[in-house]
Amino acid sequence: MTNPFVYGKVARGEYFADREREIEELTGDILSGQNVILFSPRRYGKTSLIMEVLDRARELGALTVYLDLFAVVSEEDFVKAYAREVAKLCGKGAKALVDRIRSLLPRLIPKVVFHGEGAEFELEFDFDLGSEREPILDDLFEAVATLSRKENRPAAVVFDEFQEIALWDHDERVRRKMRSHFQHHRGVSYIFMGSKKHLMQRIFQEKHSPFYLFGKHFPLGKIPREAFSSFIRERFEKTGFRVEKGVPERILELTENHPYYTQHLCHVLWELRREKREVLVEDVELGLEEVIARESHAFHELWDNLPLKARQLLVALAKENEPRVEIYSRAFLQKHGLGLPSSVQRAVERLLADGILERMDGAYEFTDVFLKRWIQREFGA
Repeated sequence: MTNPFVYGKVARGEYFADREREIEELTGDILSGQNVILFSPRRYGKTSLIMEVLDRARELGALTVYLDLFAVVSEEDFVKAYAREVAKLCGKGAKALVDRIRSLLPRLIPKVVFHGEGAEFELEFDFDLGSEREPILDDLFEAVATLSRKENRPAAVVFDEFQEIALWDHDERVRRKMRSHFQHHRGVSYIFMGSKKHLMQRIFQEKHSPFYLFGKHFPLGKIPREAFSSFIRERFEKTGFRVEKGVPERILELTENHPYYTQHLCHVLWELRREKREVLVEDVELGLEEVIARESHAFHELWDNLPLKARQLLVALAKENEPRVEIYSRAFLQKHGLGLPSSVQRAVERLLADGILERMDGAYEFTDVFLKRWIQREFGA
C-alpha cells in the first residue's frame, strides 16, 4: 500500500493538503488578468499550490505557462527555458508546432529533439549569441499575450523562484523589458513566486525597481490547524489506520503547523506503524525520534560549520521555543550569556544568509523545525 503522505516533491491531487481558499482566489486572479506576487518561506508548499491552481485554470479554459528560475543562471538560459515553455502552448504535431513557434519567435532557431524510439519530442532553441537581445526579448515577452488574443482565452504565466533573476540580471535590463511588455497585457496574469523574502521585497517593494507596485501581494501562510488536523486523520484512516484522539494535534504541535515537516513526520509515522495500522499519541514522539536520527548526520555537519556565537544563539532560541523574543534585549542577552548585541547581530546575519533562520513579521524562526527539535534534545533546550 502506498504511503499517503508526500514530502520532498510537489504534492498533487489527494496528496495536497487543503488550501481551497487560496486555490479559489488565485484561480479568480488568473481569470481576471490580475498580476500576483506570491511569497512564502521555503517548503510551505507554494509550488504544489500553484500547480493545483494551474490545473483548475486550465479546466476553465486558460492557457498556462510555468517556469522555475531556480536552475536558470544567465540570460541565455532564461531565453531558452522560457521559449521551451511557451512552445508547449503551440500544439503537438512537430511540423505545425515549429511553424507556429517560428511565427511567434522568429529570431529563435527551433530544433525538434526526439526522445527514445517513440514519437515524443520537445523543442530546444538556439540563437545567435552575438545578435541584439532586445528584439529576441520583445518577441518572447509578447508571445503568450499574442496567443491569448488569438485564441480569446485568458492566460497565466508563473515564474517560480523569481528572486533568482537578480543573481544574473544585474542591471535589471531583462526585468525592465519584462515590465514594459507585461504592463500592457490585460488578458494575461503574471504570477511571481519566491522564497527569499529580502530579495522579493527589493524587486517588488523598492521604488526604483522595475516591478514596483506591479501586482497584488499574496503572502502564503501556514495551513489552518483545524483543516490540517482533519487532513492528517483522513489520510491515515484512508489506508486503514486507527488514529487515537489527539494524534494530529500532537503532530502539528511538534511541527509547528509547517506543511513540509508535517507531511515528513506523518510519512515516517505511517512507515513505523504500517503493520499494526494504528497510531497512538505516544507514537508521535517515536516518529520524531526516527526523523531526527535520519537527519542527525546533516545536522551535525551544519553545526560544525557554524561559529560559536551562532550556535549559542540557536540554542537560546530553541530554549525559548518562542520566536517573538527580543533577541537584542538586555534580559535575553544576559539570560543566555550572549554578550554584546553587536556580536549577536553578526550571528543573526550569518544564520539568515545561510537560511537557518528567517525573519517573519518581526520574529526570527527556524527554517527547519526538525533542526530546532534536534538542538532541544542535544542541548537540553
